[in-house]
Amino acid sequence: MGTSAQDPAGHGEGWRQPGQGPPAASEQGQPGPPGSPYAAPPPPPPPRRRRKGCLTCGIAAAVGAVIVLVVIVVLVVSVGGKDESGGSGSSGTPSASAGKGRITKEMYDRVRTGMTEREVTAITGPCESSAEDEVAGIRGKVLTCRGAEAFSAATFTFSNGRLAAKGQVGLGGDAARKGSMTKEKYDRLRTGMSLKEALAVAGACEKDSDTDVAGSSATGYTCTSADGLGNASLVFADGKLTAKAQTGLE
Repeated sequence: MGTSAQDPAGHGEGWRQPGQGPPAASEQGQPGPPGSPYAAPPPPPPPRRRRKGCLTCGIAAAVGAVIVLVVIVVLVVSVGGKDESGGSGSSGTPSASAGKGRITKEMYDRVRTGMTEREVTAITGPCESSAEDEVAGIRGKVLTCRGAEAFSAATFTFSNGRLAAKGQVGLGGDAARKGSMTKEKYDRLRTGMSLKEALAVAGACEKDSDTDVAGSSATGYTCTSADGLGNASLVFADGKLTAKAQTGLE
């Protein structure tokens, strides 16, 4: 009862006979019963928010890649130079592949970060291209120059055609290899010290690397013991001691 003959299943007002068409305009504002072909459509999904790109993140990543490349190159060349000076190589003489240049400490000191390759080689003379690569759109190149002193060498790392870092080993000769570093002095060095404070503790040290990338500068020093058998490596970033390492100190 309460159901018309035209609505035998009891669907209600929204029900229509097959072929009868959609509800009248006056009824279209009312949703049909669940399952009805005239039920109201679901609401549209909310618009997706587009994530903004991070241009500075990409730049930072590229700069970081260059800094890592520079540090690796300087460390590898420095270790190679120390191995030669220690006589661990089979020949005990500088490698012929170290380059044709005969760079001196005075030449090395005249080279400044930001110079072009042509400006650098005008001071150092011809040097060998020992590495070339491209990271995140930044072109890197390394020149290796054999030094005038026995078992000495210098490296110059370029980023997009400009000198970003330089490093040397042995250019100071025997005088630079005789310092006063001890384990007791090394233990007194603390990260955060200024360059002046650290060298006041360490004594005579030789500056062996300079890096300048994206406005941040770093320098490296090697401080040897009196017998020449031990040494400490100190790294300063923007004038503050940020890392230290030692070997053979007593």
